[in-house]
Amino acid sequence: AEAKFPVIIAGGGVVIADGVMPLAALAEHLSCPVVTSYLHNDAFPSSHNLACGPLGYQGSKAAMTLLSKADVVLALGTRLGPFGTLPQYGIDYWPTAAKVIQIDTDSRVLGLVKPIAVGICGDAGLAAIELHARLQSRGGSREGQPDCLRTIAATKDAWADELSHKAKASDRDAGRIDPRTALSELAKAMPARAMVSTDIGNVCSVSNSYLHFEEPKSFLAAMSWGNCGYAMPVAMGAKVGQPDRPAIAYVGDGAWGMSLTEVMTCVREQIPVVAVVFENQQWGAEQRNQLDFFDGRCVATDLENPSFADIARAMGASGISVGHADQVGDALRAAVDSNTPTVLEVHLTRDLSEPFRRDAFRPQPLRLLEKYQMLSGKPRA
Repeated sequence: AEAKFPVIIAGGGVVIADGVMPLAALAEHLSCPVVTSYLHNDAFPSSHNLACGPLGYQGSKAAMTLLSKADVVLALGTRLGPFGTLPQYGIDYWPTAAKVIQIDTDSRVLGLVKPIAVGICGDAGLAAIELHARLQSRGGSREGQPDCLRTIAATKDAWADELSHKAKASDRDAGRIDPRTALSELAKAMPARAMVSTDIGNVCSVSNSYLHFEEPKSFLAAMSWGNCGYAMPVAMGAKVGQPDRPAIAYVGDGAWGMSLTEVMTCVREQIPVVAVVFENQQWGAEQRNQLDFFDGRCVATDLENPSFADIARAMGASGISVGHADQVGDALRAAVDSNTPTVLEVHLTRDLSEPFRRDAFRPQPLRLLEKYQMLSGKPRA
């Protein structure tokens, strides 16, 4: 109640508890930014004026910038896992001087990752309702505070502008699309109420900056398990569970090799899932690590791919292949509207974004075999 700049972190517990509406009422009472924890972009409606996007790897710089200003953090239904609290974009955004109130149904996570001022073991939705009621009983609502709202809007606008400039113009003659351009075009064409599952990998991870949702139970990500081949079967399960909603899987070409046979299952069982396969001829996440941390000594990360669209058609599904940015949106809309299992093969350039962890190989591994000892070096910057 006395915070000057409170920030709410909405985690997966908000989704599980059906707590989005109570959370929105609480945030509006406080006129405070709401950021979502890593890969829980569906924990708060993105069109809400207080929604600031996801924290963590390839998330929203606006969310991280606003969180860094907080004097009180309400962590609602989140364990504050490492991927949502570690520095990103060169910003060490966790507000170490802020008082943290953490609410979760699992008492073991309270104060586990970050020091907290108050820990509450409870349901995220019910806790939001009770906190709102107690704040209302004290009077003096902060709702509609113009200074705070202007700060939020300006920070979000700055990040949107920066994000738009991260995309590169693609060489149309080359038939390959800049990854960020492709992700941006997919986001623009995303159908209402879509459920999106994302695999691991570099391009799928970058999609965290571009995926926005209006309702919970829309974003199905592998989280910190790193399950390769995860997205397609998860999208299938989501479609079976909620057949009235579009189900779309984002998959890299490496991970697609682990799940493409499920296209036959979709055909046989009539599950109209759309698989968007990012074809960039590499295991992107591993390639990025090897380029950055091993001086470009890449091992088994290059791929020579057949046409995944042709394979899909051979399995009885629809197959679409695109290599130009202006084809992406129409292709996704056509795939969804067809209401048939579809593989949308998107040919990308080999551009890769930064790796998961800049400190992942610091210090460098110690080589024990004599023939490799000359590669052992000092910790890298």
